[in-house]
Amino acid sequence: MGIEPASECIACHRTVKPESPAIHKLVALAKGGHEIKWVRVYQIPAFVKFSHTAHAAAGFDCDACHGPVATRTQLARETDMTQVGCLTCHKAEHAGITCNFCHD
Repeated sequence: MGIEPASECIACHRTVKPESPAIHKLVALAKGGHEIKWVRVYQIPAFVKFSHTAHAAAGFDCDACHGPVATRTQLARETDMTQVGCLTCHKAEHAGITCNFCHD
């Protein structure tokens, strides 16, 4: 699935919520080139193919699934990531819904 690099996150957080200690830590880690130990919010089964890159290329930003991330210091589950939830979104956005679109 992949997690965005800290440099991507601080692009918004640097100006949106700079007073947060968590954001100060994020900015310092990014500037120092340190790896950030992210805590997974969503668990997707291993048999499901998911790509942040494909969703971003289709025009979705982080907020679509993760809520208003630029105003938060911590993410939480925002979206139904079950098969029903994914299919509902794919149908609404006219994305592929065949089995092999998400499964090998």
